[in-house]
Formats: sequence, structure tokens, C-alpha cells
Amino acid sequence: MRHSFAPALLLASLIAAAPAAAQDDSRWTIGLGGGLLTTSDGPTGASSFDHPLFGDEQGEFNADYAGGDASHYELSVGVRLRDRLALGVTWSESSVSDDAAIMARLPHPLYYDAHRTLEASSGSLSRDETALHLSLKWTVHDGEALQVGLFGGPSQIELTHDLVSAIRFEQAYPFDEVTYEGADIQSESGDAVGYHVGADVVYWFGETFGLGFLVRFSGASVDLNAPNGESMSVDVGGLQGAVDLRVRF
Repeated sequence: MRHSFAPALLLASLIAAAPAAAQDDSRWTIGLGGGLLTTSDGPTGASSFDHPLFGDEQGEFNADYAGGDASHYELSVGVRLRDRLALGVTWSESSVSDDAAIMARLPHPLYYDAHRTLEASSGSLSRDETALHLSLKWTVHDGEALQVGLFGGPSQIELTHDLVSAIRFEQAYPFDEVTYEGADIQSESGDAVGYHVGADVVYWFGETFGLGFLVRFSGASVDLNAPNGESMSVDVGGLQGAVDLRVRF
């Protein structure tokens, strides 16, 4: 993973903030939870591939990746800086299995410029996102048991995505039709820095333990290497909802 800002730097920011926080009798907070991330549609675009039966021509296909709701897990650490202002770092990971709708044009082995068309679907394509969020949080309601906060800041998001690289097919004389047999898959990764904004509500059962509910929207654009050797841009992040257990000390 190519970090644009290192986790160690974020942790150092929290440690440096601790003395200031102590002056206001503030608390450290740790959260652990999970939920769902609604991902955007995956990359689209035409790709080409070779086959011994194509001769000088190339096959072409377009794979349209569906996206969907991904399972989401996160771990957060925060410290209050001044009064209602806090600084936090959140690590999150989400995973979903995508489907890709495939439209292909395959050259005829006997006739030039006489493509056969094929429509199919390739399933079980993995899409994994790992994010690191650095947040400034403002507590808009600071009750004894109930706290409500707004937060935002930069995010680094890494994407690992399975991509269709070629189509497998069967054909028989006179080769006017083809039968879909499957797809070759390659995994590509990339990362980018974006942003996030959100809100959370925490209910504290006592001095130490609480239950948090949060909504976060994050966004960035990651470049992946396409099967045809070009670069494709993929929107990452999205709307996240999570429930977590909070501990303060």
C-alpha cells in the first residue's frame, strides 16, 4: 500500500495532542464496530485481447461492474483537544463480491471484419477497500449520557479490484456463433487521498462504556491499470453506516 500520509504520523499527532487535552480533563476514546458501505459502480470501458483464432484482429469486450453494499469494519482512536474539539484516526476495511455484465465482439476465424457478439455475466469478482481517515470532530451536544458530533477531514483509500482481462469461449464450424465459457481475471490495486464528512451519536452507559452510531461519506478517485494497458479511474468510498462499541479513559 502506497501511503500518502503514514499511520505513524497520524498517531504522532494524537500523542502530541494529549497534553493539551489533559488540561481540559478530556478523555481518550477507542471505538470498534462495523456496518455497511454503499460502493459506487465499478470501472467501465472497452478492452481488447488476442486469441490464436483471431488472426490479425483483436477481440473486444466491455465489462460493467455492478458495485453494491459492502461489509464494513473499523477501529478508531480519538482524543479531545479543547472543550468540544477532538482529533481522531479511523482505520476501516470493506469487502464486496461484484458481478460484471460483459458485452464482447469476437473476430470470425474465416472472414475478416465479421465479428460475433456475446453477452454474459462474470460473478464473484472481489472489491476490497481499506481506508485511513484523519478527523477533526466538533461535539454539538455534550450531555452527561448523550453526545452528538460532526466530523470531517482527509482520507486515504486503497482499492483492490478483480478485473476481467479476457473472454474464454467455445466455437464450432461454421464458427458463426460462440458459447461463453468464462473469463480470465486479474487483480489490480491503487490508492488515492480524498475526503470524508460525517456525524455520530454516542450513548454512554456510564463513565467508561458507550454505544456509537455514525454515518460517514467519503470520496476519492483511484487509478487502476486496465487490462488493455491503459489507466482507468474508479470512484471509491461512498456512504457508510456503522455501529461501534466506545471505551473512554
